[in-house]
Amino acid sequence: MDDKEILSFIKELDEHVPKEKAEAEFAAIGEVALYASKEGYLRMALELMKCAFDETYNDADLNYVFNKNSEFGIEHFARTKEELEFFSS
Repeated sequence: MDDKEILSFIKELDEHVPKEKAEAEFAAIGEVALYASKEGYLRMALELMKCAFDETYNDADLNYVFNKNSEFGIEHFARTKEELEFFSS
């Protein structure tokens, strides 16, 4: 599967996996636990796949997936270690 086919697959998934039913929650209980509905896991995977490509990177968003009870969410995606250092400093 080449990049063009993957991008097409991402677009198709984006149209067919509903955001409305997607929910997830992180809980820190000494370790980190992640709960998500089926749609939540699918939407998380889809949003993470978007991060892999220049064409869809800026569209990636997980804020809508994490519910208000989540102890934290994911606000930023870093594609290089330099970006990660920028966000974590």
